[in-house]
Formats: sequence, structure tokens, C-alpha cells
Amino acid sequence: MDTDGVFVDRGLSVGVDVAFVIQAQSLHFTSGDFYANSSSIKMGRSKRKHQANNESKRGHYKRDRDYVDYSDIIANDMYEDDHISIASSSEGEYVSSDSASDSISNKEEDFISLGTEVVDERSRQQRRFEERADLKRKRKEDEDTSWESDVCYPWMELMGNNRLKQPVSASRLLQREVSCLLQYLEPTKIEIRLREYLVHRIRSVIQEKWPGSKVDVFGSFSTQLYLPNSDIDLVVRIPPSTKVRLRRIASCLEQEDICRDPQVIESASVPVIKFEDIMTKLKVDIILDSTSGIDSATAIQGMLKKYPGLRPLSLIVKYLLMLRNQNEVFTGGLGGYAVVCLVMHPKVASGQIDPMQNLGVLLLDFFQLYGLNFNLDYVGINVKGTGSYYDKSHVVCRNGRAVFSITDPQDSHNDIGMKSYNSGSIIRSFKYAYLAMTRKAFQLQEELKSNNYTQLDRGTLESPKRASILGSFLHISADFMKQRELMNTVYEEKRWDDQAAASSFNFE
Repeated sequence: MDTDGVFVDRGLSVGVDVAFVIQAQSLHFTSGDFYANSSSIKMGRSKRKHQANNESKRGHYKRDRDYVDYSDIIANDMYEDDHISIASSSEGEYVSSDSASDSISNKEEDFISLGTEVVDERSRQQRRFEERADLKRKRKEDEDTSWESDVCYPWMELMGNNRLKQPVSASRLLQREVSCLLQYLEPTKIEIRLREYLVHRIRSVIQEKWPGSKVDVFGSFSTQLYLPNSDIDLVVRIPPSTKVRLRRIASCLEQEDICRDPQVIESASVPVIKFEDIMTKLKVDIILDSTSGIDSATAIQGMLKKYPGLRPLSLIVKYLLMLRNQNEVFTGGLGGYAVVCLVMHPKVASGQIDPMQNLGVLLLDFFQLYGLNFNLDYVGINVKGTGSYYDKSHVVCRNGRAVFSITDPQDSHNDIGMKSYNSGSIIRSFKYAYLAMTRKAFQLQEELKSNNYTQLDRGTLESPKRASILGSFLHISADFMKQRELMNTVYEEKRWDDQAAASSFNFE
């Protein structure tokens, strides 16, 4: 990216011209086994003292952009909303904070003199019976964990379809896993057709009621950046000679049994109808006579076409934000347009690497950049051309909070990140993702090393959760799976048979 503008770190004077350096080098883990050729961006970041429980961090971020093992960082330093301890255990599993504290207290009690010696008065037969009962209970717990892994990490089933080239490394495992996750997240043909039919049905109803009107799709459905449970965004454009209010449109859709109790929000900056489709349970937003969403969708489509790696990386970031409930602008999250602009990676924009062959490392680098190194208080983002950063210290943040400042490629006077007032929480999510990924990658790399880089341990391979790098911070939600199951059921049962719009739509 270009180094246009002035960037000021809190610890530096205003006279400093540049507080970040662009330098060509290789991104790699300290172990030397996780790398991809690319360039590095070093950005000024405010120097903050960050301590928790009077314990100091044993890891640190090197300014030469090496990936450092943060496995010993405590939970509150990683992500304050996740009560998970990252302290290493003997089995390499995550340990809850409550369990960790119990373990510590138990160790302390071992040093307390009780004054008496406890004698085990159980018979040998009784001891054997209880030991076998404990072993049976542990086996049941392992089976429960395996079931949970199959449900929460279904993309791992795709990992074994093709063998990895030897020698196997954490970088190759991550690249394969990212590809498998994307394959799982991609909408199926059934989901695509049912979404298209819902748009067709709404369009048919509105155009029959108001001849000459137009119903266009914008947002994630038009840019192909949607997930199976994503909303559908529509804009209705009525001929100038006809005056129609949103409430009339909502009433018309309700009468046609498309929805029940639609919510009309006329007080919003952009008035909108919100409802859920009765048949598919898909959520729909409808606005009236506005072209800004269509223009934004056109801009995103151009960016996706120009930079092939942009779409897959954006899908994963969008899914992470959805899991954290940080994907809605009206609740302070990041919208899809802003996500695409953030993912507009400098290494991708400059053409220095093949993004499709380095998706795993680019995802990791994205989380490192915005989770650890990005100076939210002083640095803004402009994605025009090959991209640039600018000084945003003069920007007044909502409620005194720092937010992402992202210049709209279509309108230089519009900041598409200004309303994302929970940007601080989003950064913590990215930080957690980076630390969890690196910790898991280092664990798997050590395991591969002990097996001469041929394969993971058998116990790891049998557990999707243990073998997954992305599973350290991602899972497939219940809502996601329910929506996918419902769409399949609707299609198999052909629930549209009694609907008038079905006769003019091809479901094949």
C-alpha cells in the first residue's frame, strides 16, 4: 500500500512523517515451517501497558513480523468475553478458567498438613470396581466430545478426501482446512434456488400491485458474499407518478402470506421493512427508492473480480463476526461492505503473492494486523488503487469510542466505518482468533515434528476438534445447521406448490 498521509503514534511527536514501514520479506512462524512470500506492514500503535493478575506476558510481537507463540497468554489478555484459559495442559486441550482455579487450589491443598493420615479402607475388589466405573465414565465423555466435534466442526470431514504432500506442515494443514471450511460455507444449489424464488415471489406481488415498479437485489446476495442464514436485501423503486409508503408494501406482502407481522422502521436514517419469510424462515430487508445499496454492490463486485482472494477471506471474516453478533451495523458491528474493504489485503492488492495458494497465511496475517498491530485511534483506510492509510486523529468517534475509518470507494466524503461503534470488541475478536490459531498451529507443528512430518497422532486425527486449527475460534452454529436443514426439507417437500408465483419460476 502507499504510505500517503501522516501517522502519529501516541509515544511520538506530531512531526513524525511516517509511523509504519512497508518492507518486503517472508512471513513465517518462528519454527520456519509456516510461511508465504509476501510484504510486511509495520504500523504505529499506541504504547499501552496491559497487565492482568500481575502476571507478565511471556510472548511478544516482534517488529520483524515473525509469528510468535502466544500460547501462555492468559484468557483476559486474549479476549475478555471468552472465559477460556490458554495455558498449556498435558493433553494440549483448552482448560476452562474455573477448572484451572480448582486445579491450583488442589495443588495448594497438597502442601497443607492435616495432622492425620487418611487410610484407604476399601477392599481390593471395591477399588477395582470403582476404577472400572471411572474408566467407563471417561470413555463416555470421550464419545460425547467426539459427537460434539462432528456436529460443531463438520468441515473437518472434508479434510481426508485428498492426501497432503510430504512433508506435512502446519501451513499445509491450515491451507487445506481453510479450503474445506469455504467449501462447507458455500451455499448449495437448493439454497440458491430457494433464495431466488423468494425474490421472484416478492417481485411478482409488488409488480402486480404497482405496475412499472422495480425490485432489485443488493447486499451480500447480489455480491455472492452471503452465508446460508444471511439476510436478503431488496430495494423497491416505484414510478414517480405513484406515491407508496412502506406500510402499504408491508401490508400487501402480509396479505399474500409471504410474512407475518412485518416490522416497519420509518424513523431510521433509511426507512426499512424487516420480516421473515414464512416458508424458508429467511430474513428480508426492503427499502424504498434508494440506489446507494446498488452502487455499493456494484463496487464490491468490481473489487471481487479484480482480486480473486478477496471473496474467500471475506466470507470467513463475515462468519466469525456473525458468530460474535458483530456483523450488524445498527448494533455497532461491521457490515459486509466494510469487511471487504478491510480484507483488501496489501499483499493481494500489490499482486506480490497468489492469494488462492496462501489463503491460510493471509487469514492469519489479517487477524494479526487488525487484532494486534492496527492503531484504531490514528489510522484510517482507503482502498482506492492499491490502497493507502491516512491520519484520522481528527475524526470524532461516536460516544468517545474509537472506530474503523474506511473511506467509501464510491464517495470520498462517506466513512463506512463511522457507525461501527463496537470496533474495539471486533478488534478483540480478531486478536483472539490470531492467538488461538497460532497456538494450535504450533501444537500441531510439534506433533508433526515428532512423527517425522508424515502425519498427526492417531488420537488427534480421530477428533475433529483436536485436529482443527480454525476450530480453535470457529464452529458451525446451531442456527446455521437448522437453516440448511430447513431449506433441504422445503425443497424435498415442494412447499411452494400452492403459491401463484411458483408457476412462473423454474426450480430445476
